Amino acid sequence: MTATASTPAPKAAAKAKASAADKPATRRVTSARAAGKRGAKPVAVLPENHTPSEAVAFDIRMERIDLSPSVHRILSAGMQEPGTFHAITLFRNSLTSPGDPNRDPSVAIAAGRTVDARS
Repeated sequence: MTATASTPAPKAAAKAKASAADKPATRRVTSARAAGKRGAKPVAVLPENHTPSEAVAFDIRMERIDLSPSVHRILSAGMQEPGTFHAITLFRNSLTSPGDPNRDPSVAIAAGRTVDARS
């Protein structure tokens, strides 16, 4: 009886090895998330020679990374610093006001351009 009881075990082990061999090899990818789990969290640093609008943009990105495309759109709209600062500030303030039209980056940029036109 011991011979028949031990017979299925090698077949099961061989089957497990075969299924493991059928799986494609995967590479481990290190990411910021994995680095955070290891305790080596990546740190974003604001340069010392930043503009006020870059500081506001940095704060928005630190709080809500999903808004980076909108922030980038405002910063790269080709406005001078007063207009960019006005637009990014309107955008930041709109995040806490439901229904604020400045939540749309194009509306905030248009408002920033009016400030640039006055300067």
